[in-house]
Amino acid sequence: MVTPGNGAESHRPPQQPTPPTSQPTRLGLPGAAARPATVPANRPAQPSPAPVPPSRNDLITPMPAGARSEMEAVLKKAEEVKVDPELEKAVGFTHFDTQASHDNLITVLSTKADLPRLASQTLVRIKSREDKRSYLGVVVRGPFAEPNAVPANSTMAIGVVTQGKKLTYTFEYHGRAEVELLGEELSGVLQPPRFRPRPQSPVFILEEDESAQVLGVGGELSIGAVVGYEKMKASISPRDKSVLPRHTGIIGTTGGGKSTTVATLIHRAQLSGIATIVFDVEGEYTHVDKPTDHPAMLEALKRRLQKAEGVKDLHIHHLIGRETRNPRHKALHRFSLNFSSLSPYALAEILDMSDAQQERFLKAYDVTKLLLEDFGVFPANEHERRQVMEVDELSTGYPRMTIQHVLDVVSAYLYSLSDDGKADARSSRPKASSRKKAPVQDDLNQGEEPEDESAPLASSLRLLSEFKSGPGRVMARVMAASSRNEISWKALASKLHRLRRLNIFDVGASESVKYDAMLTPGRVSVIDLSDTDSPQINNLVIADILRGLQERQELSYEKANREGGEVTPVLIIIEEAHEFLSASRITQMPVLFEQVARIAKRGRKRWLGLVFVTQLPQHLPNEVLGLLNNFIIHKITDGAVINRMQKTVGSIDESLWNRVSRLAPGQALVSFSNFTRPLMVAVDPAPVKRLLVE
Repeated sequence: MVTPGNGAESHRPPQQPTPPTSQPTRLGLPGAAARPATVPANRPAQPSPAPVPPSRNDLITPMPAGARSEMEAVLKKAEEVKVDPELEKAVGFTHFDTQASHDNLITVLSTKADLPRLASQTLVRIKSREDKRSYLGVVVRGPFAEPNAVPANSTMAIGVVTQGKKLTYTFEYHGRAEVELLGEELSGVLQPPRFRPRPQSPVFILEEDESAQVLGVGGELSIGAVVGYEKMKASISPRDKSVLPRHTGIIGTTGGGKSTTVATLIHRAQLSGIATIVFDVEGEYTHVDKPTDHPAMLEALKRRLQKAEGVKDLHIHHLIGRETRNPRHKALHRFSLNFSSLSPYALAEILDMSDAQQERFLKAYDVTKLLLEDFGVFPANEHERRQVMEVDELSTGYPRMTIQHVLDVVSAYLYSLSDDGKADARSSRPKASSRKKAPVQDDLNQGEEPEDESAPLASSLRLLSEFKSGPGRVMARVMAASSRNEISWKALASKLHRLRRLNIFDVGASESVKYDAMLTPGRVSVIDLSDTDSPQINNLVIADILRGLQERQELSYEKANREGGEVTPVLIIIEEAHEFLSASRITQMPVLFEQVARIAKRGRKRWLGLVFVTQLPQHLPNEVLGLLNNFIIHKITDGAVINRMQKTVGSIDESLWNRVSRLAPGQALVSFSNFTRPLMVAVDPAPVKRLLVE
């Protein structure tokens, strides 16, 4: 046993030289003064160390000679091992799982040199070594840089990094990335993964061609460039029924690039032979037949090796009596609406009628139908009587009925409740025996013709439609379906009179919408609503034209099936969709929503796709969002809106949602039904001219 004082000092390891007092001695405390060495009284004095020449990294304690030799031996042995040629292409290896691991997420570690290759959204193939399984995945988190020797949050690592001005030394580091498994490759088919890759399985980067095939981004209609790849385009096939007819939402705050995306989509759809109809509430797209002249857009097109050009075959439609933002365009079409094509239930919802007003409106509507037959307007023959049986008033109106017909009936009801009307009714009241035979009812007398001799005189009733030739007959129908509450009738009359004064209904057959022309392949039809200044008018126009387009497309589809031809794909873009179907009013607009839902559901099989565009997705009801399968999501800054969209669009992983609030203008999160997974896309700049909204 060795004891102090008998030579034990000679068995101690040699001490490191004490640095000068001007130099620090502990890593992580640079600049601290060195403490002078103290020598015990019973210990011989040590000779002073020779001065160490200063070096650039004189704050770092040299590695002990033994440790250096051991590390050099390990590195030399690793260099002598022959690497499998296939493994030379590996970009990293799978790590061990921990308690913090998640299903479908794999941690991949890489060398410092390979770290930049594991860029976010990169597709990789993992070849599990032990069980010989092959997986495809995508980098969803990282790549992160982690030090090899110490934890990243250790005092030593922090000290080295923060002293970057004085130190060139840093720890060696490696890369770490989180990979989401897309599936397991089985006989060339991607199947849901049942297992996880084993630890230390090599990870390989997929080439762009194979990545494009895996992601399903092939097609002629390009949306933009996929972020993270040099040449890959986010494209879709315009003739794939599972894509555009599945309906699309273009969503984002003002300035995020929605309008540019719409303009680009219009241009690409026209090139693909799609008939495109745009409900343009601001008139932004009334000049898309011209190439863009915006300097920033021209520069962006130049960088993408694209050129500015307008669309061909642009037609602009505007309401009669309203202006368009492109009045000099050659292909201008004025149009009016047909009152007979509007569902009375949808009309009541759009005009925001109260329950009492809607009840009286529908009563007047039913009386008007009887009077149209009484006066020989419709139905006038057996064919038209069969046509009446097929009318579905939840989707359309009653043939030949005009707003003036209904107003005449409403006026008759108001007259019946006035003093003059009551006096006329008393003077024309039939005898007691006749009264007993007359039906007593609050509803319509559907089965009997009114008798003119028992009708009120209607001496001061003023009618303007064909009904003016027989006011007594009108009053007989009104009295057979009597009603009270003059206030509700007056409120209804006021709304209908305001609607008639708009002069947008029943102007003439020559001014009606030409739906067949709109459905011409490759034609762009812009419905310019910029001069209406009324969401109600816009909604009336959208509802009427949507119904007309759906009916014509149904006929085209049936004809193509009979004759073996092809159906022209149709794309309908609705700007400010939150004004058309508002979340705050969806419960009061069940019929209008049902019309849109019917068009959306039937349109999927008939090559009719809807595109809803809005900067206020929080105002779109869940029922509308539920109709959408494709999304182009631009920047959204409201966290509550992002959370709601995240619940609605379940196919987008959290790592992508975290980027939505930071997207630059023109960037978008794109999720299409044919894509294997959602993608970050730099949307192509619009080559067409777009008017800026003031």
